[in-house]
Amino acid sequence: MAYSDGPQLVSYPLAYSMLQYMLRTKELGAFEGPIGDMKFNEHLAPVIKAIHEVLAGGTVEIKHGQRGNPDIIRELDDMLARGQRDANEINKKSGYYVTIDG
Repeated sequence: MAYSDGPQLVSYPLAYSMLQYMLRTKELGAFEGPIGDMKFNEHLAPVIKAIHEVLAGGTVEIKHGQRGNPDIIRELDDMLARGQRDANEINKKSGYYVTIDG
């Protein structure tokens, strides 16, 4: 879909805990470059491609390279799980899909 007026900004409800997770991933280097020219960290490119493959009906195999800091892995896992729980609770109480649930 093309927009003649350029990119458009939208607002979408997001559980605060999911926002915290997203900001932490940014802090850890998920995105690189200056504002206005940011891109995913180049090391995430194969992960993004794998996600797209799965979403398109394909399958992928994951091969771990060097292990990361287990404390940060645990922190991110916990933050993501909390964000999903909070968003699902908000959606359940609302009775409809109101916020991103991870």
